[in-house]
Amino acid sequence: MLRPPAPHPDDVRRSRLLARLDAVREPVIVVAAPRGAGKTVLLAQWVDPERCAWVSLSSHDDSPAGVWSAILESLRPYGAEVAVRPAALLDDQTTLFTEIIPELLNALVSAAPLVLVLDRLDVIDHPVTRATLEELVRRIPDHIRIVLSTARPPSGPVAALRAAGRLAEFDEDDLRLDPAETRQLLATVARRPVSLAEASAVRDEYDGWATGVRLAGVALRDQPSGARLPHPLRSVEDFFRAEVLECVTSRQRRLLLHSSVLAELTPDRCAEVTGIAEAGQALAALAATSLLLRRTGPRLTCHPALRRVLGSVLSAEQPDLVPVLHARAAERLRRDGDPGAAYEHARLAGLPDLAMRAAVEAWPEAAPRTLLARIDRLPAAGAEADAIAAAAAAELACGNPGRASARLAAVDADAALDARAAAGAAAAPSDRPALAVRAWLALHHGDLAAAQTDATRAIGPYRLDQTGPWWLTLADAALGTALVWDGQPAGAVARLATAARQAATAGYQDAAVRALDARTAALLLTGEPAAAFASASAAVTMHEREPDRSVPPVIAHAYLAATAGASQVAIPWTAGDALDPPPPHAEAFASLLLADACTARGDARQARCIRAQARAALARLPPGPTLAALLDGQRAGGMLDVRPTALSDRERAVLRALSGPLTLREIAAELHVSHNTVKTQVRSVFRKLGAHDRADAVARAATTAAQPAAPAAPPGPPGPPGAQPPGGLDQPTRAQLVRASCRRA
Repeated sequence: MLRPPAPHPDDVRRSRLLARLDAVREPVIVVAAPRGAGKTVLLAQWVDPERCAWVSLSSHDDSPAGVWSAILESLRPYGAEVAVRPAALLDDQTTLFTEIIPELLNALVSAAPLVLVLDRLDVIDHPVTRATLEELVRRIPDHIRIVLSTARPPSGPVAALRAAGRLAEFDEDDLRLDPAETRQLLATVARRPVSLAEASAVRDEYDGWATGVRLAGVALRDQPSGARLPHPLRSVEDFFRAEVLECVTSRQRRLLLHSSVLAELTPDRCAEVTGIAEAGQALAALAATSLLLRRTGPRLTCHPALRRVLGSVLSAEQPDLVPVLHARAAERLRRDGDPGAAYEHARLAGLPDLAMRAAVEAWPEAAPRTLLARIDRLPAAGAEADAIAAAAAAELACGNPGRASARLAAVDADAALDARAAAGAAAAPSDRPALAVRAWLALHHGDLAAAQTDATRAIGPYRLDQTGPWWLTLADAALGTALVWDGQPAGAVARLATAARQAATAGYQDAAVRALDARTAALLLTGEPAAAFASASAAVTMHEREPDRSVPPVIAHAYLAATAGASQVAIPWTAGDALDPPPPHAEAFASLLLADACTARGDARQARCIRAQARAALARLPPGPTLAALLDGQRAGGMLDVRPTALSDRERAVLRALSGPLTLREIAAELHVSHNTVKTQVRSVFRKLGAHDRADAVARAATTAAQPAAPAAPPGPPGPPGAQPPGGLDQPTRAQLVRASCRRA
């Protein structure tokens, strides 16, 4: 065909792509996408029929004479006339390179600007034809636009043209229908309104593939709104049978069908799963001839619509082979270190034991809810101890200690562990994961002695610096946390740091957050507020990055809130109603941090209320030596250092007033507050600046103001105590602006 195809009434105008094509200035355009992606429709909408030479290539006329006679004939009306040559000369490679192509290029130099479209270039396999076309593309004049539409990976001079800046490319991602185009095409073809939900489902089903969406629209014509279409559609299956399965060799067909169980294709995996020794060669041949196999790095993926069709055909033709292929895939993927994919294959193969092992191997890198969903889809009977413990640990990470306890109790794990402990038997390897979980459940119940016992039994012969399985980091974090509340914070700092580091390395975010949270408390208790701030910041950042993988760090949140100098201090663990309360000792310690912040701010009433909440959290529980001393006010050194580092607006006004001659009563009158309020604010200013008296506070503020401004830092949590300058005084005018600044405040 030597002209663009006529538009179809159902075609959707691709405005966004047409605008991109209009903006192209390169002489060569390659449009490479799978068959049915809408390449021909797009180009037919874009070209001007009056200035377009269009050649639709055909596999039935792949000879040089057939292709070149069509090209020369399409260009003749636009002044690119070349002497008519017999077919025998057009089939001669030497004549094409030395006479015909040079004559055509010379004619095009003097021709007016036009577009030459070579549609369906992928059907051309004749080596002479491809070589001569590459010569034409390489030497095309800049004012002539040549468009190559292909369904196979582009080759030839593409790399050289790209490097020379003479190539514009449109691929499958560009041609994929967006949500609006999908809905418009569906509604046009279905001849009825289409909801957003229907359009979204169809787009996801076919990955924006235009032909799949069009065929889905045909199927929707007789369906009520909201009806679910079968997948794959019979019409889609027929399309791929004709365009793919009937166009490949028998070995390639077998490879496609048997490897359809795999999401990612590599020569080794395909050879092992399908049993085809030459799988690598067949896979390479398929990838070179079709964009329905997408290359992602060293691996290939099959177009999702084609993969569903292949699975349907395989199930119809060889149903007994499907579970065998899935079992092979499960074993191979387990060896490749992909237990998540191995789980799905094992489940589809009807091998629950293998699926359960794969699910446990994926923990803790798998998201907690993902692990729970996988385990709950398998038969509960016969579940091994490590699977039960992993599920309980996932419940802990979801903030559900009650459900974690129920999972252990459902199989009498607690009773078995207690019986072996009573008999004096050492913890067996299969007991250790459950013991690590039980240690944290004991902390949630406020039982420090049980937490230390279970954590110690779980750790057993492991050394502190020894890298181990997931439950070892959980047990280390539990033991370190129990030591903090048992009056041994100094001995817990190193253990908690190691547990946090190893948990983060293993991808066990919940254990890492728990360890960092407890370490924040330990560092505060040992008088290291800067290190505590860093630990708290790391815990909060880690949780906020993926909040579904860990519980909120209550101590870290409270400490950051206390040091931020917020005007209102909220209880951070009451925001999520779906979460169970945090461990009572952590809740009480966090409450004390917030109470100290209120005291530092001069809000004694709120401080008393929050301290009462700390006592309530430990009601009917032994608080342990650490919290007992804090609750009774007997801890050496006084309050925890949770002073805000930045002055509030009112404190800045008071500080400016202190630099002048006003007395505290006069400052109170200017600010319209009581004398006691001003005295409280002055004490707060002294604390934040580390000053001893009025003159010292003014001097420290003036020194801070005289320092050059630091470069702007990216937004993030507030720095450690003393890291943020509280603001200084306006030295040249401070005497004159004392009263004005008071009034502004």
